[in-house]
Amino acid sequence: MTINSIFLMLVTGLQLGAIYALIATGLTLIFGTLGVVNFAHGALYLIAAYAAVVVSNELGFGLAIVLVPIILFVVGIAMERGLIQFFYRRPHTDQILVTFGLAIVVEELMRWIFGANNIPFALPAWGSGQVLFYGLGAVVPEAIPGLRIPMPFVNGFVFFPAWRLLLIIVTMLTIVALFAMLQFTRFGLVVRAGMRDPEMLRFLGVNVTQRFAIVFGLGALIAGIAGVFGGPVTQVSPPVGMALLVPSFLVVVIGGMGSMFGALLAALLIGMSLSFTTGFAAAAGDPLLKDILTALQQIVIYLVAVVVLLIRPRGLFGKKGVFE
Repeated sequence: MTINSIFLMLVTGLQLGAIYALIATGLTLIFGTLGVVNFAHGALYLIAAYAAVVVSNELGFGLAIVLVPIILFVVGIAMERGLIQFFYRRPHTDQILVTFGLAIVVEELMRWIFGANNIPFALPAWGSGQVLFYGLGAVVPEAIPGLRIPMPFVNGFVFFPAWRLLLIIVTMLTIVALFAMLQFTRFGLVVRAGMRDPEMLRFLGVNVTQRFAIVFGLGALIAGIAGVFGGPVTQVSPPVGMALLVPSFLVVVIGGMGSMFGALLAALLIGMSLSFTTGFAAAAGDPLLKDILTALQQIVIYLVAVVVLLIRPRGLFGKKGVFE
């Protein structure tokens, strides 16, 4: 195992964690502020991925980046006003059942419209290619195209897909913007206060219902960003939303229900676990060890969840009384 291999596993772990972080952040935002367990969040990602394909094919990828999150924001508000608002005071089991049923309906609708197979999601020219990381003293041939980033501890140079690196950067910017909005804006202050005492805000003349609808729309908007930038990585097919929902929900549980920072840390932990398990399996020389590590890839997420919840039953940053 070389330093270059470890570096690539680290970057791959960041990329895997980035997808889970975007989806889990939307889930956590909705649960942490509205108290709703939204099992239809994977369906929002699915809608975003298909919308991104359609818009990029018809209007170009640049417009897809702008339009798809806006479309998902509108879809989120429509979902909250048309269905979710009636389940705010209902048990979490009712919320899970109705949103899970909605996710199945959306998945079957996408299968009916677009078919059951993967559909191609072509990368734009500016997002294709490789990023080259090079170490100190490395001589990089001029003929090699693409962005070049110095990395002192790398031996020679290594390549990483440019789009996957862009996904990491977009995730970081999205999460920073969300944290800034919640912590440093009047809207974020009202939302956080509304979760502690919504009746008092109503007495003060604040339209809490409107704010909560916007929060749900923001959660859907984040799923829209994930669909645009994650679609080319995860592929676009009807089952992909549910396939991403389960590990993303585990990320929320591991991090602690309602904890944004916990979800981010858990996403990073899951991404690194998957990346290093896959990397060590590929590098294993012993056939038996290789088979064990290959099998471990399928369950490593659940093993991490078991270990964390045995040590901290409420998750890494879970609070007493939340979802208990």
